Amino acid sequence: MMNNRELEKLEVLDGSRNREVRRKAAVRIEDVAELLNITKLKTQTLAADPTMADFNSLLADLREISDRLNSVAAAIQQRLIR
Repeated sequence: MMNNRELEKLEVLDGSRNREVRRKAAVRIEDVAELLNITKLKTQTLAADPTMADFNSLLADLREISDRLNSVAAAIQQRLIR
C-alpha cells in the first residue's frame, strides 16, 4: 500500500492531479520524439552573398525545426488539456 507521500509523487509524475500540479508532470519520451529526428542542418556557411538556393536551404532547415517543435508543443498541450 502506498503512503500519502508516494501517492502524491505518483500523481505529480503522471499528471493526474489538479491543473496547477499537472504542469509539473514528467514529459514522456514519445511526446518529444520528434526532437530526436531533427536532421543536421543542410545550410552551409557562406563566404559570399547568399543565393536563392542558399536562402531556400536555410528556410527548409528552419521549417523542419519549427514543424518538429510545434509537434512537441502540441503533444505536451494535449497532456495539459486532459
